[in-house]
Amino acid sequence: MTTRRRDLLILLGLFVVLVVFTILGPAQTEDDTEGRTPTTRSSAPGGALALLRWAQALGYDAQRLEYTDFTIDSSTDALVILNPSRNINRTASLEVLTWVEQGGTLILIDNRSQLFGALNQLIDALELEIVPYEGSDGETEIASAVVLQPVFQAPPLELVPVNTGRVIETERPDVAHLVGNADATVLMGMQRGEGYIYVGSAIYPFTNEGLRDEQSAALVLNLLNTLPEGARILFDEYHHGFFEPPSLRGIILSSAWGWAMLYTLAVLALYLILTGRRFGQPVPLLEEVALRSSAEYVESMADLFQRGNKRQFIAHHYYTRFKRRLARPFGINPNGDDETFIAELGHQRTIDTATLRMLLQRLKRGAASEEELLNTITTADSFQARR
Repeated sequence: MTTRRRDLLILLGLFVVLVVFTILGPAQTEDDTEGRTPTTRSSAPGGALALLRWAQALGYDAQRLEYTDFTIDSSTDALVILNPSRNINRTASLEVLTWVEQGGTLILIDNRSQLFGALNQLIDALELEIVPYEGSDGETEIASAVVLQPVFQAPPLELVPVNTGRVIETERPDVAHLVGNADATVLMGMQRGEGYIYVGSAIYPFTNEGLRDEQSAALVLNLLNTLPEGARILFDEYHHGFFEPPSLRGIILSSAWGWAMLYTLAVLALYLILTGRRFGQPVPLLEEVALRSSAEYVESMADLFQRGNKRQFIAHHYYTRFKRRLARPFGINPNGDDETFIAELGHQRTIDTATLRMLLQRLKRGAASEEELLNTITTADSFQARR
């Protein structure tokens, strides 16, 4: 394959990867999530960041309930839950209702389908049902709803833009129908213990886009005015998925720049793999080519003999070699008995017969210790037959 053809295939492959990334990447998902989830972390039209900041500007202690266990203490005056995207289970539902009974105010807005949306057992515990709107004229959407009770007077409010296709139904006789029309209700209120609960099916007035409308802002302001001055308000982000602190992996995989970084690294790795080449044969390690020295062999053999306690074997080996070394220059048979060998060697050269007899006896008998064996062998190596 020529270099030009290979480079062309690389560029084509990278282009295909880029197209797939563009189609399946996170950008569209992020935009859709930000636009539809009323979280106080979103500044998109469907987010609720403006609501949080407005409450803080009005002097309320508005905070997010996130990255912790879902618990509500007695210092909290109000809890705001907007379209929870995670299931509100029975435990969380009991936690909220117990807190309300002790004097808390709950603002629960949910216009999601109960069939396909997250399970909300808080709605079930209140014996309410969020259903699609079906008007008498076949309408399925409610653009604006009227105030049904004279409770919103600070500031005065008569008409509210709701832009919703869902309404609240219940058979409970103790609820107050606050906002709706002749045949449907989009905001209800009910007393529970010492606290109060507002339940709505229209999320629009609480979003960044909805608060631009004076009537929507007036509705929210009326709800906030029911709280004491400087009240502590919690916005439930726990049930929007913010129950674990963000990790580096989560940040990278949930952001466009993170995916762009991963794509860049993948492209660089692919380029290096496809264009990389060797400049020569691999250089072997030094220990692979180095020859073993004779000293290393001697040390290894000595270590083996030492571990095996072979002093007798070594002594007999040196006994045989010692007699052969002395006999070789004179043609004497080294295999005879020691006395005959000493006598024949003495006829040929002048020797220290007493020392030679002592060395042969020690080597033949074997040494009692390694030190004795070493001394005997050293003395034998230095013994010479003088002329």
